[in-house]
Amino acid sequence: MKINSIKLITVILITLLLSSCVDDNFEVPTPSGNEENSELSIILGNIASEADWNLVTIADLKARFNSGDAPLLINENDVVKGYVVSSDRNGNFFQEIYIQDAAENPTTGIKVVLNLRNNYTKYNVGREVYIYLNGLYLGETNSRDGIITIGGKIDAADNNEVDVISENQLKDHIFRSAVTETIVPKTISVGEINDNAVGTFVRIENAFFPPALDGEPIVDPNEDFDTQRTLSSCSGAGFSNFILETSSFANFSSVKMQSQTGGFIDAVVTKDFRGDNFVLVINDIEDIKFEDTLCQPLTPFYSQDFESFGSTSDVEAAGWTNVNVNGGSTTFTLRNFGGNQFMQASAFRTGENPLEMWFVSPAINLDSNTDEELSFGTKTGFNNGAALSVLISTDFTGDVTTATWQTLNATLANGPSSGFQFDFTESGAIDLSSFSGDVYIAFKYLGGDGDVTTTFQIDNLTIVGN
Repeated sequence: MKINSIKLITVILITLLLSSCVDDNFEVPTPSGNEENSELSIILGNIASEADWNLVTIADLKARFNSGDAPLLINENDVVKGYVVSSDRNGNFFQEIYIQDAAENPTTGIKVVLNLRNNYTKYNVGREVYIYLNGLYLGETNSRDGIITIGGKIDAADNNEVDVISENQLKDHIFRSAVTETIVPKTISVGEINDNAVGTFVRIENAFFPPALDGEPIVDPNEDFDTQRTLSSCSGAGFSNFILETSSFANFSSVKMQSQTGGFIDAVVTKDFRGDNFVLVINDIEDIKFEDTLCQPLTPFYSQDFESFGSTSDVEAAGWTNVNVNGGSTTFTLRNFGGNQFMQASAFRTGENPLEMWFVSPAINLDSNTDEELSFGTKTGFNNGAALSVLISTDFTGDVTTATWQTLNATLANGPSSGFQFDFTESGAIDLSSFSGDVYIAFKYLGGDGDVTTTFQIDNLTIVGN
């Protein structure tokens, strides 16, 4: 959606003069003839048999580029595979597609810019595509916007930006397989929208338009290009806001918003023009399903921010178990920085390898609540590997080695390798509704001096419910 206004106006005028309306009887396209299939077969054969041909992941590809750098020319026989998740059929995307690394539960995605109108007729949602990268560029269409992009050349107007893959380049670089998968939106919380999510198709549940937008069109009629609308989602004990960005050229731009009901929204994660904010972009107005009663925040019934403690021993006296299972002396410690207190673990300069330490909550009873959700924050410093995991037990009696533990699916901090990250990373809402009675939440650190020594900080443990 990030476009140069002059370029856009020129293309729109040409479109009006030379093209007819979009065919409403669209059918999923198949690869055109044997030539495209043969080319893809050759590429896949080279990957299987030639040492200098590589199938790379989207994550590995994105890791090669740092926001703000000059475009990177790829001069190796690398190929990346992905599944198309965006569509320009309704005018909300322009000269771009987004692909993610799996049809379901993707880990990341990437933007591809191409000089092709109505590209949904060739690269339909769910289509498996292979991109031969040799001769293409990795960069940003707007320098420092943080949206890592595959392009065909350096922009003539700005050497720090990439431009579209030309129609002539397309036939040599982007190949469709015969596979079209059903794209399953990945349900995430607003707090889990991050750089890894850019380019993926996600679902935000318990979402709604605020009353101030009731009756307003989804696109501001005074805007020439994009309109950003702030929506809300119930999140634990409160609300989280997120931005829906819609093009004035979308054929649903005049649809009125309503705030009486809520539900879910399925959309592609990207960023705004300057890269200041994450935004969601829908393919179709039908991607907004607000047909349910408005959600209500859950009520906190357990919280711990460690602010009331004066020392690590005070934390332990309050019922927290803090143990080193290797017999060493290193355990989680209470720390303070910038007026904020948290628990910290690190193997750095401990002289212990391996180092396994556990920090376990007191018993937390769930019987008086329903729909329980756990959340907390983590921060890392001098990250050189994953060391922390989060677990739950219903039979812990004081010995972590004899209890039954189940790993919880939480978003944990990851970076940087030098210094500390600025903000805590939200874990996301972790569903505890299948548990009952007393539960124990454990943070397990597994590392070793001279091995994985990442510093982890933990704060703001909260459990909410109805």
